[in-house]
Amino acid sequence: MTRLSRGFAVLAGLCAITLTVGCDRSSGKGVACDGGACSDAKRDTSRSDAVNRVEVSPANPDGVVATEVAFADTQTANLDAPFSHDVPAATAEVSPRTDVPPVTDVPPADGTRVEVAVPADTSTLHDAAGPRDVGFDTPRLNPDTRLDVPAVLLDAPVDTPYSGSGGAGGQSQDASATGGGGMSSTGGTSSVVTSISKDGVTWTFSAPVIAGQFVTGDYWIVGPATVSAISPTPSSSAPFMNGSVLNLPTSNGKSAFDSRLNDGTDESWWFDASLRSYPPVSLKAGDSLVSSVSLATPASLPEVMRASDKSCSPVKSASVLTVLSAAPPADTFRPSYCDRSQTLYRARELRRDLLPAHPAPKPQSTPTLAQFEVLFRRPWIDTNAFLFDAPAEYMPSYGQHVAFAVSYASLLLLLDFAPADKEPLTNYLVQYGIDLYGCVKAGYGWPAFGGHRSGRKLPILMAGLLLQDDGMKNVSATYPNRFGEDMQTVYVSQIPGGYSKAWQGATVIYGGHYGVDQTSGTPTDSSSNGLYAPYEQLQPKDWQLLTPPGEQLGEAYRRCCTSVSWVGEALAARMLGALDTWNHPAFFDYVDRWMTEDDTQAVADIKAQSGFDYSSDWERQGQSAAWLQGEFPQYSFIDDMWKAYRN
Repeated sequence: MTRLSRGFAVLAGLCAITLTVGCDRSSGKGVACDGGACSDAKRDTSRSDAVNRVEVSPANPDGVVATEVAFADTQTANLDAPFSHDVPAATAEVSPRTDVPPVTDVPPADGTRVEVAVPADTSTLHDAAGPRDVGFDTPRLNPDTRLDVPAVLLDAPVDTPYSGSGGAGGQSQDASATGGGGMSSTGGTSSVVTSISKDGVTWTFSAPVIAGQFVTGDYWIVGPATVSAISPTPSSSAPFMNGSVLNLPTSNGKSAFDSRLNDGTDESWWFDASLRSYPPVSLKAGDSLVSSVSLATPASLPEVMRASDKSCSPVKSASVLTVLSAAPPADTFRPSYCDRSQTLYRARELRRDLLPAHPAPKPQSTPTLAQFEVLFRRPWIDTNAFLFDAPAEYMPSYGQHVAFAVSYASLLLLLDFAPADKEPLTNYLVQYGIDLYGCVKAGYGWPAFGGHRSGRKLPILMAGLLLQDDGMKNVSATYPNRFGEDMQTVYVSQIPGGYSKAWQGATVIYGGHYGVDQTSGTPTDSSSNGLYAPYEQLQPKDWQLLTPPGEQLGEAYRRCCTSVSWVGEALAARMLGALDTWNHPAFFDYVDRWMTEDDTQAVADIKAQSGFDYSSDWERQGQSAAWLQGEFPQYSFIDDMWKAYRN
């Protein structure tokens, strides 16, 4: 049986019926009935005398000839006149027979009419008193006939729905919908609504829509629909704020959320007002509308994973509204905001048993799951090349910090927290992986560019492993040159020039600011001096300088902004048994080199040859903790995990 968000399923077939909420008129507890609709779907199910009214009425009486609706243990009624029958029931469902077509998902409705397809045959209505046959006499049933049945009966799923503890359903405290029936706080409920609010964004519709929430708390609606208003109101002139964008990624890679892009330099040229969507916004199945809330003052929030700095983004938060063709099962992940084909994955499909349960090496230095749940609960909008418009309240605005956050979250899920406690963060991280994978399939990527493009591969592979999805697991083989970590780690023997080792004897090296093309093995830097290419095959005195500011671009970024953030990623992948799945062994060998090679002599030689000094603790190999100290409370966690579990 296909389980729906209220445990409601119907058979695919030939005739149309309409399901309308009925009420528990006997208990009078928590239910207000008005004209056959309930304002609250809750009711007293503890009383054995609770009844629910089945109401049958023909929409086209002239076209109906003695069509019967039969309750096998009670009575039969003709559809040439309105009919009602009290059914003792706490819950009910419509279930399929084996000799009729497969089930089809339809959304339940609270206080509203929803047309669904049913077979012109017999199905069974299950309730607390047992199954009851409901017969439809096919030759005499007019296609326009409507059968009104109390959808409030359909309140229990066919099978136990996926649910986790402490918010595994993914519900935000800042999420609501207004209209017929409202939304459940535990996920999996659909309703007919006129507006939806999520994390500071409110979408208002020109007509009621069927809506519900994915397992992570983001909202879906059944299209087509029209958004008649968005709050906060998108600015229509400079400065452009509170923007909405339909169907990321944008055609030119630019942002439309907020025009005040500035990372210390005016970056407003990355903004394109023509990409903004203003109400009325017509939506159809396959669409994804991302709406943002701008900060009153840009660069006013601390950078995630780097407390000493400010996020450069003027965007506070972002919410995603997904338009589907039909209601999904309750435990469905939101399809990627980049995925127009809307591939749907379900939380029940996750192989959570693949997550190991190792003891924390230093419990006092181990973050809580909640620290990262709050970061990953909301959508990470990751389609701006430099994250100038990342939602600053919870998402980093620099790739290195993305990699740190992903590393921490992934490693936490490999510890011996109670399985139910790991469910929310697992769901959120898998959702991020689904989002990234959808963007990759849509042509987007995070190719090497200094420290900007780290951290995106591990969530995709982790989602692929847990969902057993071959496309995700093979993402880098199918889509080469999309991930900075892989392009920036290379065996020295594989670059042009006939080198067998680096200047200090290493066989695996940093691939430079722009990295190495994974299909050809050649540096992607097309400049004549190779400033952005691999350089460790050369002596330090021959390394190219970026002027201004006058720095060894390659070595500076190798030490400041890339390698330290790869340690946790590599360790998490190893602990998941995903080395082969990662499909780039140079990455793991390079991270091993970073963590095990004593660079004391190398640092001294670099200074002697070139005058550049990399002796500060945070620049040295063999650590990530010195870089994170003062930036994140549990700054030694990755290094503690490395010492405990790499060897």
